[in-house]
Amino acid sequence: MQDQIALLAAVTILAVLEQAYFALQVIYARRKYKVSPPGTSGPPEFERVFRAQANCSEYFPLFVSILWVAGIFFHQGLAALCGLLYLCARYQYFSGYVRSAQKSFKMKTETNLVG
Repeated sequence: MQDQIALLAAVTILAVLEQAYFALQVIYARRKYKVSPPGTSGPPEFERVFRAQANCSEYFPLFVSILWVAGIFFHQGLAALCGLLYLCARYQYFSGYVRSAQKSFKMKTETNLVG
């Protein structure tokens, strides 16, 4: 039985670690922008990090459920591969969402200095 779920378990652990990384980014942003818990509003830069983490967390139960159902009832290897692709896409989404806030902030600052 273990050989039938080993890949699924590995991808699940990676997914949990990714969620922990996203949560840590919110903690760092809270410290950086001085937003005390349980507050969820503050500078746009903080709100983007918070929202990106929340978006990823909202889909986490659905992802894990589909990963395991697909792996057990269809094909473990294919489900694990799709799970890894999903995790990579989620990381890219998170990073891009946070970066777009930083670029937007820089552009607004530069516009205010010029104008």
